[in-house]
Amino acid sequence: MQMCTVVRMMCCTAFATFFLLGVASGQTSLQISSCLTKDQNLQMSCKFVPATDPKLLKTCYYMTENKLIGHSNSSITPDSTFKNRANVSISNTTCELYLKGFSADKPTNYTCFIKQTASPVSVVATVDKSKLQTCSAWCVVQHSGAALLLAFLTFPLLSELL
Repeated sequence: MQMCTVVRMMCCTAFATFFLLGVASGQTSLQISSCLTKDQNLQMSCKFVPATDPKLLKTCYYMTENKLIGHSNSSITPDSTFKNRANVSISNTTCELYLKGFSADKPTNYTCFIKQTASPVSVVATVDKSKLQTCSAWCVVQHSGAALLLAFLTFPLLSELL
C-alpha cells in the first residue's frame, strides 16, 4: 500500500514538472522591466520569445508619446529629443534600452516593439521615476520570478524521481 502511494506521488510530481515547463515555454508574450541606474539613467529590458526561423531578421525599438526613442538599427534616426541619449540593442531574446539623462517628472508610457515577422508585437510599461527600483542583480531576479521559481521547483521535483 505504501509503495503505491510513493509511485502515485512520483507520477504527480513528474506531471507537475512537465506541466510547469510546458506553460513557461509556451508563453509568447513580451515581458518588460525597467530600473534606474546609479547615474539616474533609465534602463529597460524587453524579453521576447525568438521566432522559430533563426534566419529571420530581428529588430526592436522603443517609443514614447509617438516619438522614437531608439532603434536597434542604428541607421534609423530617433526623435531629436532622444538623439545621442538613447542606445537600443537586441540579443537573441532581449531588447535593451539605455536612456541617459532620464528626467521624467510624471509617469510616462514607454512601448517596446519587437519585429521578427511582418508585423511587430509590442508591450507598454508606465514608468514613474519616483517608484523605479535601482538597477541591481536583485531587480533582475524579481523581474524573472517565473523562471526562477521553475528553476527552484524543478530540481527538487526531479531529484525525487531518481
